[in-house]
Amino acid sequence: MDVQGLGATVARYARAARYTVESGTYKDTAKRLGQRVSSSHHAYGLKRDLTLPHETPVAKIPIAVRPLTDADVPRILDEHAEVDEAERWERHTRVRLLERGIGSPYVAVDPDDDPCYVQWLFGPRENDEVREFFHGIFPELGADEALLEGAFTPTRHQGKRIMSAGMSMIAEKAADLGARHVLTFVGVENIASLKGCERAGFLPAIDRWETRRLGRLRVEFRPMDADEVERARVLKPSSS
Repeated sequence: MDVQGLGATVARYARAARYTVESGTYKDTAKRLGQRVSSSHHAYGLKRDLTLPHETPVAKIPIAVRPLTDADVPRILDEHAEVDEAERWERHTRVRLLERGIGSPYVAVDPDDDPCYVQWLFGPRENDEVREFFHGIFPELGADEALLEGAFTPTRHQGKRIMSAGMSMIAEKAADLGARHVLTFVGVENIASLKGCERAGFLPAIDRWETRRLGRLRVEFRPMDADEVERARVLKPSSS
C-alpha cells in the first residue's frame, strides 16, 4: 500500500472510531472487527434481465423513485437519530458511501415526498471505485451490467413492501447506463431481503463466498446452474 492509500485507511479507521464513541455503536463495531479477523460469509448474487417482462410490485403505500438530493440526507440518513444501535450503524455506512461520491443514489418517496428507501446504482465505468470501496466483494461489471447496493429502509418505513417496489423501479434506471442485466448481492440467511429481491424481478445466479483469516480477505464467485437456482429461490412461482 502506498503512502496515500495508507493515509486514507488510517483516516477511515479514525473516523469509524470517532463515530463509534459519539454514537455508542460499540456492539456493532466489536462484531465487525471480529468478522475482519476471522469469518465466513455466503451470499447469493441475484440478477435481473431488464428485457424480460416484469410487473413492478405494489407497496402498501404509494411511492415514486427519484435521485437522492442533499435535502433528503438528514431525513433518511441522520447518523445521530433516535434509533437503535444497529440502525445507526446502517445509516453511518450509507453516509460513508455517499461521501465517497460514487454511484448514483436513488430514493423511494411517499406521497409527501418523504424518503423511505435508498439504494445506489453503479455502472461498469465505476468498477475500480467499487472494487476499492467494497474491498473486492463484487465481480467486475461487464459492459451491459449494473450493480445495485446499499439498500436501506428506516425502521419506521419497514413492513410496507417498499424495498421490492422501490428496488424494482431503481433497477430500471440501469437502462440509462446501457445495462441489460442488473446484479445485487444478499446473504443467504437474509430471507426477507431475498424475498424482496425476487419480487423485484431478481433471481439467484451467483454463489459468493467471503472468507477472512487473520484479516486477509478471500472472495470466490461461482455461477449457479439451473437446479441450484431453483433450490436457492425463496419464492416459488405460486407464492411470489
